[in-house]
Amino acid sequence: MKRFRSMGAALLAAGLFLLPSPSLAAERPLPTISISGEGVVMGAPDQATITLGVVTHAGTAEVAQTQSAATARAIRDAVMALGVGPRDIQTQNYSFHPDYSRDRNNGREIVGYTVSNTVLIRLDNVELVGQVIDAALTSGANTVDSLDFSIRNTKNLRREALAAAVKDAREKAEIIAGALGKRLAGVQNVSENTQMFQPRMAMNKMVMSEAAMDATPIEAGTLSLEATVHIDFILAD
Repeated sequence: MKRFRSMGAALLAAGLFLLPSPSLAAERPLPTISISGEGVVMGAPDQATITLGVVTHAGTAEVAQTQSAATARAIRDAVMALGVGPRDIQTQNYSFHPDYSRDRNNGREIVGYTVSNTVLIRLDNVELVGQVIDAALTSGANTVDSLDFSIRNTKNLRREALAAAVKDAREKAEIIAGALGKRLAGVQNVSENTQMFQPRMAMNKMVMSEAAMDATPIEAGTLSLEATVHIDFILAD
């Protein structure tokens, strides 16, 4: 009798061992569908950055430096006369170097000097862009390296773009789930990526001449912000 009891206990223990535990059953992966959604919103630029300056060539170092400094002061004064504050005018680059003869027979003979003075100007009023460029060129600037438009505060636009991206992802998921005879039962994972506004390069290394002294029309246009989301939706029957 005792022997039968031992065998019964052993069989019961073996049966319990073979049954799947509740924790293992709960870990069974849920059916999901992975969808990407995109949202794009447009906004009007409300600030601009202009990079311009003067390149001066002269036969002596003193003359090159003096002419460059005088022109740089004239540019600064002309821009400030339009209401641009001194804290919004920044020297971006200053270089001074000798110019050498290209005649190989004369060796590295110095034939003059070049001074390059580049200034960055920040504007909170995009309507002033054309006037600032014209004033700088009239005052002696002979290079306009870049003109960048941007938006100061993109928080609300980011929200709009993200909401549009989520809506796009859900609509796609519902279509696919319906075609599979399923429905959306929840969300497992979400990731997002928002591309911030990149200032638009409107000019690039433009050397201005006296023939280009007409009023400069500058249109800020619009900029776009794009948000992308990746969502893993849970499927159910």
